[in-house]
Amino acid sequence: MANHDGNGWVRCALGHRHWGRYGAAGLLAYVVGGPGGPSGPGGAGGPGGAGGPGGADGRSVLLQRRSWWGHYGGTWGLPGGARDSHETAIAAALREAAEECGVPPQAVRVEGIFDDDHGGWSYQTVIAMAATEFDVHPASEETLDVAWVAAADVPSLDLHPGLAAYWEVLAAELEPLTIIVDAANVMGSRPDGWWRDRAGAARRLRDELAPLADTGLTALPAGAEGTADSALALWLPDIVLVVEGAARPAALDNGAAAAGPRRLEVVAAPGSGDDTIAGLAGRLPGRRIVVTADRELRGRCTAAGASVAGPGWLLGLLRQ
Repeated sequence: MANHDGNGWVRCALGHRHWGRYGAAGLLAYVVGGPGGPSGPGGAGGPGGAGGPGGADGRSVLLQRRSWWGHYGGTWGLPGGARDSHETAIAAALREAAEECGVPPQAVRVEGIFDDDHGGWSYQTVIAMAATEFDVHPASEETLDVAWVAAADVPSLDLHPGLAAYWEVLAAELEPLTIIVDAANVMGSRPDGWWRDRAGAARRLRDELAPLADTGLTALPAGAEGTADSALALWLPDIVLVVEGAARPAALDNGAAAAGPRRLEVVAAPGSGDDTIAGLAGRLPGRRIVVTADRELRGRCTAAGASVAGPGWLLGLLRQ
């Protein structure tokens, strides 16, 4: 497992020449509500303008300007590079972003992966959200400049062809995904004796969800409004399990919910579980998928802008 053993040129099945013997990966970090101005030594001369709004929706993204001597020198793209033989796309993207632009890995939260597959070679864009625009700087000779750029301004830049080809697709993915689980409804959909110990059944469901929160999803529910157009190869969602009544003790300890780098939160409804779920469906940012078969609750959640899926979809994932 030698470091940088992925460096080298290869040809894909389409006959294109690419850098990265084992493929390549880059980091698309974004902030919601950021000013969209330059953060690095490029100063006010960087794209986006100092202190300007991060576009119509307030989003800003971190871009790297490639050194003149490099491939497509002088263009703006994502910090990234060749994957080593032992690396995941996420590990490679975070490493390259740290090496090239000084990105602290702990400052971003990975939310998904977009795969540009050329046949035998792929570039994987790791999408990650940051709480705020952190300081960055050109950290290697490969980086001419680095800046936070208003998402709305990205198409006007001289972009690396790989980013230019997929920017519109990637821009549509700059939002988190949350799965809100109606614990009572999901538990009630399988005859495993849950009624004899509702708190224990809720804990079992919580512990089953923990690995899913860690490994992510390779597909979203078919026909769910607002999700069918997503182009990601992998989603890493937040999962919120809502419990009520006799199942509420499941929220008192983290158990397996603390395992892994992803967040799994158990919420004890103070009253009606349906009211809590509908409130979360309308309040949480980004895409929301509510898992329930309750017809009235499904209507309330879709009216709040969320998608819905039946318990069978979720239980099918847990059986895989």
